[in-house]
Parts: sequence; C-alpha cells; structure tokens
Amino acid sequence: MKSSGLIVCLVLVLLLAAGSGTFLFARSGKTARIAVTQPRNIEWQDPFSSEYDPARIRPQCQENLENNFRLFERAGELGADLVCGPEDIQHIGPYLLYLETTDPETGELLFTSLAEPIPGPISRRVSEIAHKYRMYIIAPMFEREGEKVYNTALVVDRNGEIIGKHRKTHLPVMETWVVSRGDEYKVFTTDFAKIAIATCYEVTYPEICALYALKGAELIFNPTGGKENDGPLATAHRYLTRAKDNSVYLAPVAYGEDGSGIIDFNSKVVAEAVGVTDTVIMAEIDFSRDRTNSSEWWRNINGTDNIRAMRLLLRRPETYKLLTEPNPLLLERYPDVRLTTGDRKRQLKALKAVDYSPKGDTRR
Repeated sequence: MKSSGLIVCLVLVLLLAAGSGTFLFARSGKTARIAVTQPRNIEWQDPFSSEYDPARIRPQCQENLENNFRLFERAGELGADLVCGPEDIQHIGPYLLYLETTDPETGELLFTSLAEPIPGPISRRVSEIAHKYRMYIIAPMFEREGEKVYNTALVVDRNGEIIGKHRKTHLPVMETWVVSRGDEYKVFTTDFAKIAIATCYEVTYPEICALYALKGAELIFNPTGGKENDGPLATAHRYLTRAKDNSVYLAPVAYGEDGSGIIDFNSKVVAEAVGVTDTVIMAEIDFSRDRTNSSEWWRNINGTDNIRAMRLLLRRPETYKLLTEPNPLLLERYPDVRLTTGDRKRQLKALKAVDYSPKGDTRR
C-alpha cells in the first residue's frame, strides 16, 4: 500500500484482541485518526421458524449493540479521534419486513417496538464512550420518534454531547413501508474537518455526495447493512467514483470480513481489513492537504494546482436545472411502474410471494 502524501501510512500493525484483528496506521504530524468498524455478521431470528423464541429477541439485539460498543471502545483505546459504526447497530433491520409480527411485550409491530428514541439508552451509552475516550462517534440506529421510525446516524462529540443526527433521506422500497424519510443533508463540524453521512442506499445517488462536497464536507461516511462488492474496496467502483468526483475522503462501514475502509480523494484505498471481522480499521488523515496536480505545466496553464478549486470555479449550475425536476422526461419510459410504497395490500401479497409471512412461508 503506497502513501499518497495525503495519508500518513508508515506502519501497519496487526493487534489481536478478543480473537480479532485491529489495523492501525501510525500517526505523524497534524492528522486526525479516523476509524471505522467491521463487526461480524449477526444472528437474528426468523419469526416464522419453528425455533422462533420472542423472549430472545431483545437479548439478541442487546448483544448486537454490546459488540458494536466494544468496537467503539477499542477504537478509543487506540486513540481514534472519530469512529463510525455500520448501519443499524441494534441489527433490528431483519425484522422490518415482518409486517404481521407483533412484539409480545408491547403488542406493537415488532420492528417499530425495537426502535429507540434519541435521547435514550443507546445514545446515553454512546455518549459515555465518546466522553471517556474524548472522541467523536457516529452511531447509526433506528430511531423512534412518536409514531415514526427513522434510519438515523447519531453524531456525538468528544464531550459526549449529541451534536446532531442524519436521517436517511433515500430509502429502498421495502424500507419505505415502515420507515420515514429524512429531508436534510447536514454537514457536521468537528475540530479537525467537516464530515457528512450518506447511509447505505443514499450513496447510489451521486447528487447526495455532490451536495455534501459543495457544503464543504471533506469526509463522507457510508454506514451500510449491505455491500458494494465482496472483497477489496479497490473493486468497489461506486465508492471510488464518489470519492474522486467530489474530491472527498469516503469511508464505507459494513458488517462481515470486508467492506469497511477509507478511500482518499484520489480514489486510493488507504485502509481496509479483508478477511478479518470484529475489527477496527484506522488511518491518519491530514485534512490540511488538498487534491492537487503536481504538473508544473498543468499549474501554469490553469493558474492553480488545486483540482477541487478549479473544478468548483468551472461549474455551470445554471445548466443543471433538470436535476431538480420531479418529473423528468425519462419517467415517460415507465408509465406503468408503481412501487409498493404506501400500498399495504400489495406489500402483504409480496411478502407471501417471497416467504415472509405465515401463509406464504414454506420453511417450517
């Protein structure tokens, strides 16, 4: 792995703790230690299985949380300035499609009942860890607010104070059935850089990362419950493109043995841990550096060696009006397409077709 001059990657250390690895790049100069976690894939219960035990649901969710908290603690022990976990650290997302399954404790829809308010038990624990290690934490979770549930990424500062949250704005169709959308693209100011969050599916919309970059974000996290690809991030072309197009650092955060890491604004993977789970991945980033072209010819011709500044000054926003058109011409190609969003009858029919309901289930 090469040092690009943008990330100080002098030494790669593999520390074994609790049966898992932690990858750490040595610190040098005025840099911030940015960490992402890569937890193991978590067990969950199928409510339509003969082995389903509703009494085990909450203990399982709590164990999922504790595992993520342990990784946050490990990042703190290693001196991280910021750590981000993957989407849904409670790991209640698998229950999202069980539209006819209720929580025996509350009588509510199981998924809705498992979501937590902010502030609440999860946010308090995250705040304690952040304060203990004097680091920022991004903790993605399903947030309950009144009758609504949001896919939220909680942001806590070094003092353990909640400085904001990002509510996922673009949801996969099945998520729209029970989760409400957010409407804001907030950029959070830390003491080392401006950061932003594009949760899971949001990264598929290039407009979102572009908005964040225009707002001054230098590092965009993509906590996800899925993956762009299996294996090294060098083949995760969407991530590489988002980073380079917007001249930002991009940090995907996923479950399993790959998928988490840090990509610089030249689309180079500077930190990852393929084949390792329950790990913390960390890199040193000097946020005072910018994306530049080292060619003297290029600098003289353009008047600057700063690629981001040049591209920003050459933008033509007056020609981009179509990007905000709610009914672009392309929609005429799909006059008969109707998503299942908002149609409970079709949703239940779909669940039976894919074995997510008692009558449709064939696995018992």
